[in-house]
Amino acid sequence: MYKKLSAAALSLALLAACGDEAAKPAQAPLACDIPLAAQSVRNSIIDTLTREAKAFARSDNRQFIDADKVIAAATQLAVRLDNAQETREGNEALCRADLSIQIPNDIWTAAESGSPLIYGQTAIRELVAGKIMGSNLAHEGNTFRTTLRYLPQADGSITFKDNTPAHTAQILSAALLPYGVKSMVVIDGRAVSKEEAVKLLSAETYPEPPEAQPAPEDILENNAAAHSEGVPAAEDDGVPGTEAEILQPGSSGQAEPPALAQSELDSARIQNQRAEADITRIWSRLERGVQQSILDEQRGWLQKKQQDCLRASAQADNPAHAEYLQLQCDTRMTRERIQYLRSYAID
Repeated sequence: MYKKLSAAALSLALLAACGDEAAKPAQAPLACDIPLAAQSVRNSIIDTLTREAKAFARSDNRQFIDADKVIAAATQLAVRLDNAQETREGNEALCRADLSIQIPNDIWTAAESGSPLIYGQTAIRELVAGKIMGSNLAHEGNTFRTTLRYLPQADGSITFKDNTPAHTAQILSAALLPYGVKSMVVIDGRAVSKEEAVKLLSAETYPEPPEAQPAPEDILENNAAAHSEGVPAAEDDGVPGTEAEILQPGSSGQAEPPALAQSELDSARIQNQRAEADITRIWSRLERGVQQSILDEQRGWLQKKQQDCLRASAQADNPAHAEYLQLQCDTRMTRERIQYLRSYAID
């Protein structure tokens, strides 16, 4: 009798549990195809291009760039999101869509013509190819493509699930910056047209700025700081020249908001752009066979740099400080990598 009662009680409990599960409302599908999604991406890109163009114009003592031209070009980008659909990553539901950004043909052509005055002998296509290596961003002509991961919000906006929009905006910023070259520039105290300035550069009467060299004491200080703080080094991934990135904002090991001046942030942005141009130029000078032999290694270094500098920026307490730490980390690791790649270059 007791066993029968126990079995009946168990059956009732199971039925109640099934009833509770059935009573739970099914999760509503995500509204991935929303009109404001592409506009959110567009706004993010315009904000980044505006900031980068103004920073470069303030810091460039040659005064070659008209920031307003770059900002105007940003507003003419054709941004599209296609094939938006819900997907799952683990237990999380989110949206995915194919993102494409096209630079108008006339703007792209003008940027290519002004590129020698900003990036020297490194063509924009080469610069972009070096920057997107190891990422999910593809580049064909004047069109950029990638996959966007996001979550729709109640107000019709979206929240990005990774740094794809920010990374894409940085690439577009580098590509569009030469478009802002003024129609008349001053060289050696003489006003010349943009076309004449490019000819002067090609004739080597107006040489490229010297490649930025990392100061040996900076590298030594960084290494010494890491050991003195007793911070364990990150695990080496076996790629030469990709030592662990360690940044210590304070002796306590905790990031404290610094009194960061706008000029310091602007300078960090410019130094990072120059370092990126330098490493692209070094890579383009390598023999094709050498490039192929170290291509996987280079991709591994790019991924490690992104991860290390993301950790470095996470120590900050405000967005400006986070960007500053990320730029410092990126510039230093890029310059260290330049020294390594020079061992393969043919003088």
